[in-house]
Order: sequence, then structure tokens, then C-alpha cells
Amino acid sequence: LICIYSSAKLQRNKYFIEESYRRMVNPACHEVDASPSKEEVLNTVLQLIKKHCAL
Repeated sequence: LICIYSSAKLQRNKYFIEESYRRMVNPACHEVDASPSKEEVLNTVLQLIKKHCAL
């Protein structure tokens, strides 16, 4: 039972590590410069959403 638990735990860790590396290569979070006008920032954000969400 201990060996099975350890194997299952290692498998979960493997998936966690793979997902972490995938997000580092293709992050879901994008920085946006908020110094321009509100309208420009909004347009930038909307463009990012459209680009990454296939809208």
C-alpha cells in the first residue's frame, strides 16, 4: 500500500511539474502597460483576449 501510494503521489507530482513547465513556456498571464490612457489600455487588453481566446 505504501508503494502504491508513493507511485500515485509521484505521478501527481509529474503532472504538476509538466503543467508548471508548460505554463512557463506559454504563460496565461500577460503584463500590460497601464501608463497610456484608459482607452488604450482597454484596447490592448481586448486585443490580448481576442488573440489568446480565439474570439
